[in-house]
Amino acid sequence: MTAPQDNPFQTPAAPLQDNSSPVPGEPLFRLAAAGIATFFGTPIAGSWVIAQNLKRLNRPQEVQKAWLVGIGITVLIFILSWFLPDNFPAAPINIAAVFAMHQYAKQNTADALDRHAAAGGSYLSNWRAFGVSLLFLIVIMAVVFGAAFVLALTGNA
Repeated sequence: MTAPQDNPFQTPAAPLQDNSSPVPGEPLFRLAAAGIATFFGTPIAGSWVIAQNLKRLNRPQEVQKAWLVGIGITVLIFILSWFLPDNFPAAPINIAAVFAMHQYAKQNTADALDRHAAAGGSYLSNWRAFGVSLLFLIVIMAVVFGAAFVLALTGNA
């Protein structure tokens, strides 16, 4: 009879996974989630994703700055689109917004996300970022349409 290690049908003697060490920290969003949320739900949704990561990385002092960046970029987009001609394509502005929020997320969380992955940390689904971005989009559109409606009623539009 051959030794068990020579048998190709024998299960391995070594453990395949080491479940003895717990996964560190809470699950985080990937960098792509900030871009996804920004693309579908404005930079405010992207800043929400970044803020969630910063909270979970125990960096609460940076959360307010992330929100201000997202709100500032969104306000800048609305101001730009007010002054641009009607036939100006929206794609360059949207691409710039996604790039800016992705770079902001990369600058502030990329190293921590790499350490999280190296330690075996888990990640949240990008679908969650997409869903949250749609919720932000609904709220922002309600505010914009509500403001337009009020302006139309008062005769200022």
